[in-house]
Amino acid sequence: MGTATTDTDEGSSGLVHGVLIYLVALLLALPLFLILYPFTPVIIVPVGNGVRIDQVLVFGLVLVALIVLVRRFQVLVYALLVLGVATLTVTGLTGGYGFRDLYRDYGVFLHSLKESTHALPVTRGLRPFADADLLQARIDHGDPALRSFAVAAATAHFNELAQKQDDPTLIQCFSVFREINSRWRYVNDVKGGEYFAKASESAVLLAGDCDDHAVLMAACIKAIGGRVRLVRSTGHIYPELHVGDAHGMEHAAWLIRTRLFPEQAAHATLYYHTDEAGQRWINLDYTRTYPGGEVLEPEVVGTLEP
Repeated sequence: MGTATTDTDEGSSGLVHGVLIYLVALLLALPLFLILYPFTPVIIVPVGNGVRIDQVLVFGLVLVALIVLVRRFQVLVYALLVLGVATLTVTGLTGGYGFRDLYRDYGVFLHSLKESTHALPVTRGLRPFADADLLQARIDHGDPALRSFAVAAATAHFNELAQKQDDPTLIQCFSVFREINSRWRYVNDVKGGEYFAKASESAVLLAGDCDDHAVLMAACIKAIGGRVRLVRSTGHIYPELHVGDAHGMEHAAWLIRTRLFPEQAAHATLYYHTDEAGQRWINLDYTRTYPGGEVLEPEVVGTLEP
């Protein structure tokens, strides 16, 4: 009887210990994956509209590797886990990255497995861009006053994170977006007429219609080294920011969701256009509170890259 009880206790203990190992590995795998997945190549299986498998594969590999490590170095892993919990507690209490931020990032990750970005129709075979010469002339990114405004806007938000990057331009472009869109006020042109304001003029007023906003955004982004274009739909003009290839789009989406606009875009679908070269461009319209918001009119008539 006593032996049976001992065997049962040992079996229960072994089961609990095994479950604990898997739970610890899972807890460690999630934050590690959140760090790694923006830098993993995109793998899409051509089934239906395309099924992404790269995130599942990478997470599975990370989880298996950590299960093996936890089994072999249990004491060390448990010590690091306790240290991590203590660190999150301290940083959370002092206003830094804490358990709430970790929970938010987990939620963003789980949502991203379902749908993180939405490809709009490829922009090819477009018509000539109406008023292209006039708009080009208004994008006066070389104007000293415009350059000063652009630099101030680029460093108004997210500056600490931007300075930690090898190239801070992308984050600085998102700062420009936030600074302009948080202050922009819509004003119509004269009735029956069309007025294209210079970017340096709109930088002072921070008001105007859609083409004035697009011109200002384009000039500011060019002035700090970014790549931008104007998109003309059937009745609207808006700016789009170049974020690179598929991998660049995923990195931009990760920044927008988890670091720069988490309150506005943590669980929102991000929209982008793909040009003939396979490069991604995301919406920076004044009607949206975060980059990559849904476009007002999906049909693109023409694009203009200054």
